[in-house]
Formats: sequence, C-alpha cells, structure tokens
Amino acid sequence: MEIMIKPPAAAELKKYDFKENEGVRIEAIYVGSCSLYAEHHLKIDKKQTDGDLFVIEDIPILVSKESQKHLYHNISLDFNPSLGFKLSSDEEVYRYNLKLAR
Repeated sequence: MEIMIKPPAAAELKKYDFKENEGVRIEAIYVGSCSLYAEHHLKIDKKQTDGDLFVIEDIPILVSKESQKHLYHNISLDFNPSLGFKLSSDEEVYRYNLKLAR
C-alpha cells in the first residue's frame, strides 16, 4: 500500500502530538449491502498487531489488514479547512469531511 499525504493534510496532522505507538488510523469498515460498501474514518489510535505502520513526512499512519482490503493500493489524504480531510484514490473519492477523532 502506498499513501500520499498532500501538503495541507500534512500541515494539519503535524499539529497533533502523538504518544508512543500512536498514529493516525485510516479505517475502512465493511458494512455490506446489495453492493460493496465501506465506511471510512480517521482517528488517533494505538498501533495494533493486525496492521501496518507507514511513516510519511514524520506522520505515523496506521492501516489494518482488514481496512487495506477495502482501499485501493494507492490512496491519498488531503485537507481543506472548510471541508475537513478527504480520503481518496485515483479511482474514487472515499469520503469528504472526515474529522480526526481521538
């Protein structure tokens, strides 16, 4: 998996103090329906054994193996003060208006 953090998102994420073994968790939770559907969330969380840690521009990013199944290989995270975080790939926009929860 490759994750790109765009400059506005990197600047916003660098405002947070991460404790040891913490990072920004990108979640893609399969909720099912008649078509494939996943809900996407961002939160500050502790590293767990079922996922990967990516350090991009000194920002720790956590993505579980289960979430990786519901995301394309290349994803990006952007930020707009009026729209919040945007999680996307070249193929689709997963979600606008993501808030970073603790």
